[in-house]
Amino acid sequence: MGPFSTHSKRLFIAVSLAISSSYANAQQLPDQWQKTVQQHPSVEAAQQQAEALIQQGKQLNQPLYNPSLSSRLEREGDINNYTVGLSQTLDWSTRNEARASQSDAMTAMAVSIYRQSATSHAKTLLNAYVQWLDAKQRYALAEQQEKIVKQAISLVAERRKAGDLGAVDEQLTVLALSRQLQQTAAAYQQLQSAEAELNALLTTSDVGQLSINEELFNVEPALTTRWQQHPALKAAYLQWQLKRADVDWKRSLTTANPTIGVEAGESDNETVVGLSFSIPLQIRNNYSDAVRAANSEAVAEEKRLIALRQQWQAALKSSLNNYRFVKKQWQSWQKDFQSRQDESMQVIEQSWLAGDLSTTDYLTAMQQQLDSQFAGIALQTQYRLAAIEWLYRSGELSKALTLSPLSQPTNAEIGE
Repeated sequence: MGPFSTHSKRLFIAVSLAISSSYANAQQLPDQWQKTVQQHPSVEAAQQQAEALIQQGKQLNQPLYNPSLSSRLEREGDINNYTVGLSQTLDWSTRNEARASQSDAMTAMAVSIYRQSATSHAKTLLNAYVQWLDAKQRYALAEQQEKIVKQAISLVAERRKAGDLGAVDEQLTVLALSRQLQQTAAAYQQLQSAEAELNALLTTSDVGQLSINEELFNVEPALTTRWQQHPALKAAYLQWQLKRADVDWKRSLTTANPTIGVEAGESDNETVVGLSFSIPLQIRNNYSDAVRAANSEAVAEEKRLIALRQQWQAALKSSLNNYRFVKKQWQSWQKDFQSRQDESMQVIEQSWLAGDLSTTDYLTAMQQQLDSQFAGIALQTQYRLAAIEWLYRSGELSKALTLSPLSQPTNAEIGE
């Protein structure tokens, strides 16, 4: 593996920062969602971690060697001799350049780690919100069906008095109410569980304050190269670059850096000026093993990056196919069933009241009607979750986030 050139290291840091800045120009999530994501402790922790990486990068960008000041005072009989010296180690092995490469990679990686943490939390939050909407709709539907069954019991009682129905019909309706009470209770428990899970992800608002435009889920996905700029992949790429920079650093240790110095003073009442030169003799340890180890680590990191990219691309294609199929199914349900729900319920009820349907057939038809509506809720939820997965995998969700800016090195510090 060749050394990580100055041009390359400046290029990938500039590209990374430019990409990070471009996210702000994408279509944004609502302000309340932005605030909720940014203020979650896990995202704030990632922000502080990123700030720490940036400061470490700045430290690595500082000169490696400081000058040394020395002095000596001795008495020779009645004469005081003294010298003052100044020495400086020279970076002949380009160690500062290797450290600058590490600094650039670390600074760029900080941005990607921060954005990836926020994107991951946004995905989790959106999924929990969709699951809460699902549970909320199911509970509302169960309550509505419970009212219908209770009304049916009243109608059965009236028709029994009129002699239209017998005791068996009334008993069947009561049993249907018993089953519906259980379904309502189960739906309520599911709603409470979903709401608790969602509230655990919120920090600045309650569930009732959140809302989202349905257009977020209505996307027109296509496979492009944009997914390659996903912050998770960017972080993995920059981790590889950091390992490559470490190879350059270890290689620089194989070359000794000399130290030169100058001394001035007085000895026996005469002015003395001297020069000094020293260089380590790397006889016992030439650091070649460290170079080979660092090179192996860099190759391993490159292989992990390749594996991650292949895995990500496969998951992206899968999420694309899943979204397209589920969206098609959801649209079919809307077209074929949603608009007919109210009419279908009225026809079933009128047929029963007219005596064209037995109570058993009526209750069965009502249960099938309920199952159809539950199926519609399930399809809508699957459609929304598939959209969120695609938005996450493609990088669009990350682009929709506006995050607090991180500390950035000045142009002079990154050599631009």
